[in-house]
Amino acid sequence: MVTQTPFAIGIFSECFEAEATDKNHTDLLPVLLLSGADAHCTRWGPTLITPLQVLGHRVVRYDHRDSGLSTKMPPDVGYTLDDLANDALTVMKTHGILCAHIIGRSMGGMVGQLLALDHPEHVATLTLVGSTPGLGDERLPMAADWLLELMTERLFAEPPLSDTDRAAWIVEQEEWFAGSRFVEANESRLRKALDEVARCWYPQSGHGAAVGASPSRLDRLGQITAPTLVVHGTVDPVFSVEHALALAEGIPGAELWLVDELGHELPDSLLPKLVERLRTLFAQSRN
Repeated sequence: MVTQTPFAIGIFSECFEAEATDKNHTDLLPVLLLSGADAHCTRWGPTLITPLQVLGHRVVRYDHRDSGLSTKMPPDVGYTLDDLANDALTVMKTHGILCAHIIGRSMGGMVGQLLALDHPEHVATLTLVGSTPGLGDERLPMAADWLLELMTERLFAEPPLSDTDRAAWIVEQEEWFAGSRFVEANESRLRKALDEVARCWYPQSGHGAAVGASPSRLDRLGQITAPTLVVHGTVDPVFSVEHALALAEGIPGAELWLVDELGHELPDSLLPKLVERLRTLFAQSRN
């Protein structure tokens, strides 16, 4: 489904209906999945979506503007995380969702924070995976020096042209981000990357600029009232553990789950444990 925002931006989304069984209730609140920068919504796969359906939740995933099957913005048209939050609200409205459990990874977690801060009536719970309250906030560490050097080199390099080289580009960055505990076979990474390239990879996205142009939320975290789970890897080279600690300490009552040797990633093998924590978190919204 492609939804038009008030500014004629098409946002692609998919809804996975709850699976009715004699052990669940299909009237539970939906789950909205918010992807990271430059990531397609298809990165949220069945290993997470299916268990949530079985628990009785509708699950919605969507492509941010400038990614996947959603509208690609002209280079001279800037936007911020606030605009991405408004896109999320448009997706919710399209699917008839008044309130949802929000799960955001990296940049998606930043968008989730803005939803919880500025539109709290639409957020039942908030899960932040590998995210930060403020990229560029001087009170928080920058990315690892070695990663900044590699990313700077890419910034000034021409993106590859062939599908194979583009997929290899994606895989290489994922390997930079990954920790040592959850090893994914190169063939698996490459297959996902090739699918993403074929679906419409867009290396010129403005996601990084949107994050950089948006103010820190560090001093506003105390205003978040939704039950919150912060999930973070101890070896995340993009956002070090201090970013997770800032979120967990700043959001009242937030639970912090630090995963040993996890990088800036959300591997399938971690998802069963995440689902169990989500069940506990979601229950808090009904108390």
